[in-house]
Amino acid sequence: MLPRPPRTLISLAGLVLAVTLGACSVSVSTAHIGSLQIGSAPNFTTETTTFGPQDTVYAQASADNLPNSVTLKWQVVAEAVAGQASNAPIPALDQSVDVATDATSSVSYSPPTNGWPAGTYKIVVTMIDGATQRDQKSEEFKITGSGSSSPAPQSQEPSSPPST
Repeated sequence: MLPRPPRTLISLAGLVLAVTLGACSVSVSTAHIGSLQIGSAPNFTTETTTFGPQDTVYAQASADNLPNSVTLKWQVVAEAVAGQASNAPIPALDQSVDVATDATSSVSYSPPTNGWPAGTYKIVVTMIDGATQRDQKSEEFKITGSGSSSPAPQSQEPSSPPST
């Protein structure tokens, strides 16, 4: 028969375990971007990824399983556009939307006066929870036809659901 460990040893081991677990900050959030869609109309009845130089580009993303408020950061990247560096972000188009509950957030991008330059672009949406990136999705879209050689499209105010 094995000797029993003293009670103080068991209590001390339990205390060390409790302190160790308490010191670990574990995040188990399953908040995520459920979908990202690009379309040629704000109602998204038909998704599309090909636009003309004078078209407005609409995008929407769903923020799902939110335990608390998050920020969706929207960015447009010129992946392969004549006159632009490859994979160059277009900072003038950056947008942020705060989302308090599970919802869909929409943004739109109007073309510059001379139209979008032809090429391949990408919309990137990133979910930020405090200082932690929870998720990121991206979708490419193409501009066909001829527009200006330097993009200066306008972003429009993003729409987000009303807080409940």
